[in-house]
Amino acid sequence: MNLAGRMRLRPGAALPTIHSSRPMLAARVARGRRAEDLPGTLGALFTLCAHAHRLTARRAVAAAMGEVAVSTPAERLALQAGTAREHVLRIAHDWHRLLPGAPAAEPTLRLRSCPLWRDDLDTLDQLADLPLWLAHHWLAEPVSSWLAAQRVDPLAWAAHWCETVDTPLARLLRSQRVAMEAITTPARPLRLLDAPLATMPRLARRMAEEPDFCALPDWLGAPAETGPWTRAADAASAPIHNAWMRLVARLVDLLQLALPAGHDRLAEGALPLGPGEAVAWTEMARGLLVHWVQLEDGPQGPRVADCRVLAPTEWNFHPHGVLAQTLAGLHGDTRADQAARAAVAFDPCVEFDVAWMPEPAHA
Repeated sequence: MNLAGRMRLRPGAALPTIHSSRPMLAARVARGRRAEDLPGTLGALFTLCAHAHRLTARRAVAAAMGEVAVSTPAERLALQAGTAREHVLRIAHDWHRLLPGAPAAEPTLRLRSCPLWRDDLDTLDQLADLPLWLAHHWLAEPVSSWLAAQRVDPLAWAAHWCETVDTPLARLLRSQRVAMEAITTPARPLRLLDAPLATMPRLARRMAEEPDFCALPDWLGAPAETGPWTRAADAASAPIHNAWMRLVARLVDLLQLALPAGHDRLAEGALPLGPGEAVAWTEMARGLLVHWVQLEDGPQGPRVADCRVLAPTEWNFHPHGVLAQTLAGLHGDTRADQAARAAVAFDPCVEFDVAWMPEPAHA
């Protein structure tokens, strides 16, 4: 079995335009394990964003056991650094590899010198050194001034910057801007964290009781999208309407995480739901992650009776979701390239390929 799975995209076809072979393995691997082992088990299963899975599982187990389910300051720093590291990795390694027409990766996009990968620094020092590294290697200006300009003109600043600056990241974004601005998308942001005391118990019930819900989630009767553009901290932000805006939102999220206040950017929480039962959530690089857990007594203490994981990829790559609808509207000779660009904007945590579908002949 391919434990990661794969996505197949079918641009220009009728819905569903996305087929996923990603298996739902959390319950299978977690049942019967000691409750204290669940964070390590899920971190090993979900190797991308493992830090977020470990923290979310730890809080879910703590809430289910009636304990304090709040992250420590060290855990908050680890989440901030881990999410920033995931963004840097995607931008530096995946964007040039997966975006059609992107330039080859340049040495300054590589990660050897990035403080987030320096073992001689603790997490606090890694984050303290990150803004200077980003300013020198990627932005050609301080992170704070780049973000200040973006706040003044959030729709146009990134386009202006990448057209007027000559850093490797600017050249990479410049190569994609026009094509990605042309990929219009619906907007259906997942707003579960606007009122989590009301929404999270309802979501948990569906995760626990509907067998296919975590593979094909919906909210308020339709699939939704989650990502750096749906952060609880940005609830008042305008909807995002194309692939370019979503790509830029990932860079903006990284820069905000790099600031001293970045430790408050990512929302998280946990709620006990009943005896031995809880739900926990964490905003991570790709969007909102949710764990539900049910514990039972075991011969060596509490153990996992059941567990569900709802990851951002299942929202964003839903076969009838926002990306799927976008793919259905792609036509013409460039639709395979545009499908790849749209997929990168939504950032799957598994590999994908694009099925070439010839345009139907017209009489």
